[in-house]
Amino acid sequence: MSHGKDGENSDGEDATTSTSYLPQLVFFGDSITEGWNGTSFGNSPSSFRMWSSNEPTLIRETFNKHFGSNSEWGKRALRPPLILGISGSKTYDFIWRIENGEFPTSRLIESDYEVGGGEETNSSFELNRLERIYIVLMGTNNLGGGMLPEPTVQGMDAVGRKILQLHQESSPGTPAAILFSELLPRQDDHRATKMCPPRCKDLETLEPYTSFMPAIDKVNRALPGVLGGWRADYPNSKIVLLSAQKEEDGLGESEHEDSITTIRCGKEMFAIDNDDEFHSYMPDGLHPNAKGYDLWARCLKRGLEVIMEDTINLLR
Repeated sequence: MSHGKDGENSDGEDATTSTSYLPQLVFFGDSITEGWNGTSFGNSPSSFRMWSSNEPTLIRETFNKHFGSNSEWGKRALRPPLILGISGSKTYDFIWRIENGEFPTSRLIESDYEVGGGEETNSSFELNRLERIYIVLMGTNNLGGGMLPEPTVQGMDAVGRKILQLHQESSPGTPAAILFSELLPRQDDHRATKMCPPRCKDLETLEPYTSFMPAIDKVNRALPGVLGGWRADYPNSKIVLLSAQKEEDGLGESEHEDSITTIRCGKEMFAIDNDDEFHSYMPDGLHPNAKGYDLWARCLKRGLEVIMEDTINLLR
């Protein structure tokens, strides 16, 4: 099966003829998202990622098993999934990317809506009109480049708002859905140490930070409020936050706050206390291997089930 514009099936099949279609999945992000292709900057990753020689093939097979055209989701999807990740991407260059051609704009479902013929947006989420789900992981490279948590949160806020804005402009009147991930835990502590100077825990003594986790935790704590703002400004959207928090950290595996749903994935988002176990999923402390992507896919599927209002069971 070959893919045309926006992942269109060029074999002449029309997914809209089915009454039980599923939306197209659009994966936006950085190297972790690009990693679903088994690549970094379009090529096989260097040895620093600590993947085995056949890891790229195993990761692609993992993606296809969970989200590809022959997966349970893919067989009913309006279009094949799009993986739009670029290694090293930060929030500000990601916004440039989607403003300059990387945002899918084709309509997948016929609509009676015409610009000027009604309200620009509906006031509630309509699942039966949902064309795409945007799966977003973005922001860890901001911290890795020395940016402080507060501007990183601002950048992540701008990312989500730009996606919703472009969706509204290209598909006016249709619902939007975002599956937005907290920053994943990372243990590439040597990179945090090397940022000093100028990014130091104590500039006078040049004491370096020894971990990214305090900054990651600060960013993640701010996200429920950020995503609640998106939902308020785009009332016909469905916003789901994927969290690395464990169930014992809160009320349960999911909770509603500020008109969004937070899913506590715990281990499925690499909240793993044992260092050896953590590195069995993320050998370099930052990028998953095939085993790690397979684990993370379960968290993503839980989010997709919530967006689809439990009309599909992906975790059987």
